[in-house]
Amino acid sequence: MRSSDLMDMLAKIEARFPVHEWVVAGVPVWPLVRIRWYRTQWARLYASAAAAPAAGSARKRLVDLWRGPLRAAATQLGDRAARERRPVRRDLLFVSDGISFAKLGALWFDRFCDPLIALARQRGLNAALWTMGHDHRVPRATPSRFVQPLLDRANAVGALRQLIGFSPPSLPGNEQLRAWVTSCGLGDESLRPSKIASDAMRVRELASAYRRRLRRVQPRLAFVVNYYSLEGMAFVLACRESGTMVVDVQHGLQGDLHPAYGAWPRPKSAVHSLLPDRFWVWSSWEREVIARWSDGTGHCAVLGGNPWMRVWQEGEQWPGVAQAHELARALRARAEGRPVVLVTLQYGFNASEQIEPLSRLLSVAAGRFAFWVRLHPMMLERRAGLSALLRAGVCCELQQPTDLPLQALLPYVDVHMTYSSSVVIEAAQFGIRSVITSLYGAELFEPLSLRGWVETAIGDDERLMHVLERLAAAKRQGQESAGSAEAALDSLLEDAAHRAGRGEDS
Repeated sequence: MRSSDLMDMLAKIEARFPVHEWVVAGVPVWPLVRIRWYRTQWARLYASAAAAPAAGSARKRLVDLWRGPLRAAATQLGDRAARERRPVRRDLLFVSDGISFAKLGALWFDRFCDPLIALARQRGLNAALWTMGHDHRVPRATPSRFVQPLLDRANAVGALRQLIGFSPPSLPGNEQLRAWVTSCGLGDESLRPSKIASDAMRVRELASAYRRRLRRVQPRLAFVVNYYSLEGMAFVLACRESGTMVVDVQHGLQGDLHPAYGAWPRPKSAVHSLLPDRFWVWSSWEREVIARWSDGTGHCAVLGGNPWMRVWQEGEQWPGVAQAHELARALRARAEGRPVVLVTLQYGFNASEQIEPLSRLLSVAAGRFAFWVRLHPMMLERRAGLSALLRAGVCCELQQPTDLPLQALLPYVDVHMTYSSSVVIEAAQFGIRSVITSLYGAELFEPLSLRGWVETAIGDDERLMHVLERLAAAKRQGQESAGSAEAALDSLLEDAAHRAGRGEDS
């Protein structure tokens, strides 16, 4: 079964069963259930044991719940210069996913929020930044608040309320759907009423917590990175209930085969309650995917490009950019004239899918290339083990390619190779072609393949090296086009102003 087969199954579910009528505690839960069901089925097809919930994960969550507020408070105190003292009124509000960070010089930047905050300042607008997650990267470039302790408490209260039967779910056709799904050989864990009710009660409690803070900030416009997490959807719901227009900022792969962006059915009202009003996308490809289902609804895509690319444009004076380029140039010099292959690893796959083939390729390559291996942010704790396995330092660099910002590396790379990373998109924006080493990845990036940015080479090391050599020798020709962040932000502000003038809810 392929990703497209899973999306076809979702289309059949949405056509045959009344899932859009599912409501728990006033929350229309299908958008969240849709994504969670897809992810559990995807994990059965592709995920490694390392990506599955570990036996100690529940214990870790309890430890984070207990220690999180203390760690957040200590971090805020240690980085007090970048601490937002209290929620005050702001023109714009940004919610970070907590992992999309890069270090420039001595400071940590959110790759998607910080460039847009800087653009807003140029227009005389002020902004607040809230950061999710238990990993607190300091010193921060932008004053922010760590909101994870608030989210942990709300998650715990929501789960408790479900256990005591606070709000019985209304899930017509659920039993029939589960029977049909299992008859098709697929799992129904995410479709069970107890699971749906627990998730929905957490969304309701999280939305209430967000809404209390939104009343103090009263933003004209809100942005969220990764809207389709449970916490992200709760933020979308809080914005909708507060009458605040909310925008999802693209942070990686989208497309027809992503359940959060592709082929949503038409909502019964103007919008799906847990989906953002606007989708900030990187290219026309993603905009077209969303337009195919959003035309005539209250949702639409805005082509603003990758915000982080702005930091690396000529004439920009962001701190640490020059130093990052200097380090990347020194790394290129260590290649000693060999073509540089940037390898971006993906989190969650079996070692046999990408790590073991890469290790074999490094042995066969025998100095014909210089490999720069870049870990996914969710793989950083495995850095030492992977470095030893890949023999980093022989013809392979892992530390600096992982730590340096991607856009500092790409000007010094000849070709990009990956199992399925969305770096394919960013490489194309630098005029760099990519080699995909999996059928899964080839399916995801078919539109870029049709435009000549991607080739697929699977299984045969000699053929793979031939493709790498050919693409590395090819001259860069043009770049994949992107949108204007300035025009996109102006359009969003205008939309928000019109909505406020009409007194409409989101």
